[in-house]
Amino acid sequence: MFKSGEILVQKYQLKQRLGHTATGHQTWLAIDKLSQENITLKLLAFSPQMQWEELKLFEREAKVLQSLQHERIPKYRDYFDVDKDLGGGVAWFGLVQDYIPGASLQELLERGKIFSEKETYNIALQILEILVYLHQLNPLVIHRDIKPSNLILGKDNHIYLIDFGAVQAQGAMTGVTFTVVGSSGYAPLEQFWGRAVPASDIYALGATLIHLLTGIAPVDLPHKDSQIQFSDKVNIANYFIYWLEKATNIAIEKRFQTAQQALKSLKNKQKSDLITNSNILTIN
Repeated sequence: MFKSGEILVQKYQLKQRLGHTATGHQTWLAIDKLSQENITLKLLAFSPQMQWEELKLFEREAKVLQSLQHERIPKYRDYFDVDKDLGGGVAWFGLVQDYIPGASLQELLERGKIFSEKETYNIALQILEILVYLHQLNPLVIHRDIKPSNLILGKDNHIYLIDFGAVQAQGAMTGVTFTVVGSSGYAPLEQFWGRAVPASDIYALGATLIHLLTGIAPVDLPHKDSQIQFSDKVNIANYFIYWLEKATNIAIEKRFQTAQQALKSLKNKQKSDLITNSNILTIN
């Protein structure tokens, strides 16, 4: 539909498609013609086959992003709609954010990278610090789709959380929603019941870290009583195994309840002779 070099709303020139997206969704690296800066442009087609909930989620993402101010979350820039004549007879909506140069953790996994204990520990700290920010907002914000493809290792060696397409602002909740959001293997059971809570993001983080350590997607790992079995596939400190098992406990009440609690636990159990809190990640 859209092609490289095309200019949308007389402002954004498309450069190249990014990632693998579902039908009716496109993500582009583009240039802001005014500032000459690279930006990330997400596009959503509104067609008769599309569920209204998809557009509502897209609009919610834009609204929530406008309110976020965190150095590890790409900044919101713009939201617009594209004329049907330009979109091949289909209405398209666009969401513009800062572009983060780097690679997603999923891309690194697909290149065969297995993350070390030190690397995974540091990733955990950085993501937990982002979640502390999100979960302490009023209303609090639950990401609901933490997974390797939504985490970017920037060229500055920092981890960035992207894609708030499944985000839930608690203040906007009206009872239980039955819209299924999240990704299989990373989203906890309660999320598929429409009851996401801060501990749901903790579960997704834990499942993501297990994937990084083992190189195996959580859905492909053995499960016992719905609990991910991974300890025999990693060579990490016992405290870290315990922490990951608690983070991914199927029972919400046995999980870390807040990102602050999970972060404090991880730091308190740190063994200084094994782990150093430094930037040791590089993109290969």
